Amino acid sequence: MENNNDHSDQNNFSPLSVEDVDVDFLPIVYEIIRSFEREYVDISARARESQDCSLKVLELQKKLEGARAQIKRLPGIEYNKQDQLKQFEILRTQLQLKQELLQKYRNMCSF
Repeated sequence: MENNNDHSDQNNFSPLSVEDVDVDFLPIVYEIIRSFEREYVDISARARESQDCSLKVLELQKKLEGARAQIKRLPGIEYNKQDQLKQFEILRTQLQLKQELLQKYRNMCSF
């Protein structure tokens, strides 16, 4: 388990892709809601379920913190919306110019 923590510490500075971000919270939320919906006649069973629910809430908090840390590692997250739109327009213009050049070279006579 210690190796796992060391490995994750090394990856804290490497960029992630969006597909790598773990945002699968629904099963934990479902378990928490399901534990609230159960009705127990026995007080000891209710106390045990309450403890289980508390553990699930802590697990959800840890998962949310992990997702926040992963999102901070996404490339481009440090830019605001205007900067992202400006960069997007620059890249779109470059793409258009390259497509025009490719079309021009395709229409040229071959030797």
